[in-house]
Amino acid sequence: MRFIITSAIAFLLCAASRAQDAATLAAREANQHAFELFQLFRQMTKGNFCFSPYSSHRVAAMLAEGAKGQTQEQIMAMAHLSSDQKVRVVQSAALRKELSNSIGQGLSIDVANAIWMPAGNAFLPSFESMAKDQFEAASLLLPAGAPASSSAMVNHWIREKTRGRITSLVGPGTFLPDHQTALVVNTVYLKGVWDQPFEPAKTKPREFTQGSGSMSMLPMMLKTAMFGFSDSESWQHLEMSFAGDACCMRFLLPRADGGRSAIEAALNVTLWDQVRRGEGLCEVNVMLPRFGFSTQLDMKGLWQVLGVRDAFERQKSDLNAMTAKKPCWISQVLHEATIEINEIGAVAAAATAAADPFGAPANEPPKPRRESFIANHPFLWTIEHRRTGLILFMGRFAGE
Repeated sequence: MRFIITSAIAFLLCAASRAQDAATLAAREANQHAFELFQLFRQMTKGNFCFSPYSSHRVAAMLAEGAKGQTQEQIMAMAHLSSDQKVRVVQSAALRKELSNSIGQGLSIDVANAIWMPAGNAFLPSFESMAKDQFEAASLLLPAGAPASSSAMVNHWIREKTRGRITSLVGPGTFLPDHQTALVVNTVYLKGVWDQPFEPAKTKPREFTQGSGSMSMLPMMLKTAMFGFSDSESWQHLEMSFAGDACCMRFLLPRADGGRSAIEAALNVTLWDQVRRGEGLCEVNVMLPRFGFSTQLDMKGLWQVLGVRDAFERQKSDLNAMTAKKPCWISQVLHEATIEINEIGAVAAAATAAADPFGAPANEPPKPRRESFIANHPFLWTIEHRRTGLILFMGRFAGE
């Protein structure tokens, strides 16, 4: 039996307890996974890309509970999961509660999981119970020997969970007739509004230098307001909140596009934390492009580079805490994310010794003054849960 891992992302941004500690630790693990994936993504293209590291992390976490031996060890190492199963349960529940508590005041977050098995086969009862209790995953049946019907059913479920943002992640070819194909699916959907919306009347076409160096005219949104801001000699960082202040969007803009590759290559979870901690409220003139795009790919190769190998090999894979069927292996890790930013918000469905090219933020938060954040060349962005620091979505906008 082969497994197809799917991950569909969508988000719409429009019109201190022990539990929190556990949630923050869980977010830290997921963010380590996020930046390792980012380092692979950034080398694949000079253009636009977006993805949900949290969606990839949740799928890996479900698979880890269904794996044994070296297969499990490799998955847990990639996702930076604790080797203690009880700790994993506590952290997962704590983070899920934090996200749930953030819903309201113009913000909704929906993380959905499902496990799919062809009729006539079955997941082990212990795995089904774990998936339901720990991940709130639905256990669903696929029609055996019916590739078209199977893909239609899965895509319909994804479409509903992402509110129509992701419509066709799997196709009939996913369900080969000579194999029993099961799936583990995660979707992430976020809907909210900017805390300080842009005025549509101020949006005008302006020049944008693409990642390739070509010039294009893009609709640029303008706003002057108090935002979280930090900078160094090589970059600027802007934080824009969503209504309710539970989540925010961060932008990292190189001061010169020629230094972007070095900044991206140096970026990791520790440096990102330094950027976040260095910010202070500042009046900022913001010019930001209105944009939208999608990214879809098989993340199998990325997972393999990050150390998950046995799970993809028919004879080595040990997923027998999930099903007694042998052989049982993963053949694909399908992932799609989409984002659209506008004036009201956005729509989207989840070492060599050398001089540090990244540069450190100022030792003190910026004093009250007016800054300008002119995003007319490629930049990086993240969507984060503010209380835990969890990165839900991230990517690059390069104008192409």
